[in-house]
Amino acid sequence: MAKKKLVAVTACPTGIAHTFMAAKKIQSWAEKQGYEVKVETQGSDGVKNKLTAQDIASADAVVLAVDVPIMDMDRFDNANPLQVRTQELIKHVDVLLPEAMRREKDKSTSGAVLPIQEKRSAYQVFIGHIMTGISYMLPVVVLGGLLMAVAKITGEFVDISGTPVETLDRLGFMTIKFMYPIFAAYLAYSIAGKPALVPAFIGGVMSDEVYKRFFGIEHWAPSGFFGAIAIGFLIGYLVRYLNDTIKVRTDLTTLKTMLLVPLISGVVMVLTMEYAINPFFGAVNMAMVKLFTEAGDAGRGIYSMVIAAGTAFDLGGPINKAAGSVALGLNGMGENFDLIARELGIVIPPIGVGIAALLDGKFRPRVFNREEQTVGKTSLMLGLIGISEGAIPFILKNPKMIPIMILGSIIGTQLAVVLNVWQSLPLPAVWGWFLSSDPLSYTLSVIVGSSFIAIALLLCTKPQPKGSH
Repeated sequence: MAKKKLVAVTACPTGIAHTFMAAKKIQSWAEKQGYEVKVETQGSDGVKNKLTAQDIASADAVVLAVDVPIMDMDRFDNANPLQVRTQELIKHVDVLLPEAMRREKDKSTSGAVLPIQEKRSAYQVFIGHIMTGISYMLPVVVLGGLLMAVAKITGEFVDISGTPVETLDRLGFMTIKFMYPIFAAYLAYSIAGKPALVPAFIGGVMSDEVYKRFFGIEHWAPSGFFGAIAIGFLIGYLVRYLNDTIKVRTDLTTLKTMLLVPLISGVVMVLTMEYAINPFFGAVNMAMVKLFTEAGDAGRGIYSMVIAAGTAFDLGGPINKAAGSVALGLNGMGENFDLIARELGIVIPPIGVGIAALLDGKFRPRVFNREEQTVGKTSLMLGLIGISEGAIPFILKNPKMIPIMILGSIIGTQLAVVLNVWQSLPLPAVWGWFLSSDPLSYTLSVIVGSSFIAIALLLCTKPQPKGSH
């Protein structure tokens, strides 16, 4: 008797942690059941193990564990897949995958069957669109930061004025300034597809310094991250509404999509950004800058505490990304708004988990099983290259660990503030530590915050039962 076959696609906003965690869960579950399995990952390294039409047609069940729009979605029109979020699948794999295997695909030729999706709340839909935008924005920030880092490191040894290396520095800065246009464009894209990309991109340009510099506007405050969110949603839903409600003859479709919808959405975008979104969120941003600037050192401490807590809260999730985007947007707007809290909030939790795994069993009975120790050591390596998600398995198992992650990040950040450490480059990875104002104090802050998390994890986790190692 032929084995049953399960195929799946996994994709998360960053394309790093949840994508591969979900793939591993699916692979392990199917192999235990004796099923044939193939999982396509659409991660940060591109599409791997791509499902062919034959794979999908021959499968007994199809699962889409995705948080963002995926490539070639039309492959699954007749497959009747079970579609869930990656985190839900990771948590409930033993419930969701049997349900997927019980489904029967519609292989008739009578027409396409839309994928069956799990019901999502308004909040989940809202966050899903934001995370799609962020997933496309992150490579912009990373590349811009790396270009600037190369220039800064080179500048420590030689004069880069007038050289191609100085061009790298300028291009890196310019690249980062396109993070909000890219974010707004792909947020809108996740709602309404390609027609929303360009008007939302231009709206994103109007939300930041690029717009101010190009038009030479004085006394103008950018609306930043929140302005990009607002215009992304506005354009996304406006374009979707226009496409759904404006009915034209087939031969006039091109006129509708190439003239009418872009014209209406473009005019609405400019007027809304100019007279509503920028004035409102710009005023909010300036009020925040004024508040923390006037508070002096205490203001920097409070600001850093808020950013660090948000960054550590969900380890690469929407709150983490929102806090980081606010910090990136405010960076350079005042002496209190550097990136130290964002950087430390990213690396301290995963490094803390890694230290806990290394120390486990040294001073008291083991609290982690073998798999958790392996995950912990991997988390340490991921933390050193600036990836928070390595610590996710530990908070999924015990959400009570979240306050520990937050407190450790705050402790490390406040120590950096007290030691007067500054970091203006968006480089949380270990090579970025040496580009801070005081690399030794920066490293000490990481060690102190991470050690707190490690010790707290070991003390707050129950020892493993005997024979479980």
